[in-house]
Amino acid sequence: MTTEPVDRLGSDIDVPFRFKRKPMPIAAELRPDWKMATLLLILHLSSHGGKSSLRRLHVLNWSIRSPRFRREFEDHRKNPLPLFRLTVRFEPAFSRAIDLAVGKELVSWVGGNRLQIAPKGKAWVSDILKDDLLMRDEKDFLLRIGKSITETAAEEMFSSKGAW
Repeated sequence: MTTEPVDRLGSDIDVPFRFKRKPMPIAAELRPDWKMATLLLILHLSSHGGKSSLRRLHVLNWSIRSPRFRREFEDHRKNPLPLFRLTVRFEPAFSRAIDLAVGKELVSWVGGNRLQIAPKGKAWVSDILKDDLLMRDEKDFLLRIGKSITETAAEEMFSSKGAW
């Protein structure tokens, strides 16, 4: 790689210049606040007693992330054949958002292996639910599936046990 064009550029411009880093936009689904809001919506709208295992939370987080995943998830619920087996992934950013939500006292660990929405989290999710445009697709999806995804069903999605 040669530096000749850069050297030549510097000699052709008689004005000092410098490069400055600019912030890069980050997709909403990668922002911690969006992830925490997703967590709270899952616990509030699609979990019994506002509690869920980490594995189940990851299944629902995966399914909520894009229109394609939501469609695949719902298709699989209707027709759980091995051909339509889903590839659910644990998302490190979601795990970090869970840790952040615990630190902000929006959720808490119950029994060491389940998360439960805390009073602060209930207040936050209440504000999210009041705005019809905020996270509309996510809310619609979670209301559609309701509390039908059990812990056992989520567990089976990670194993090769078959239909749920």
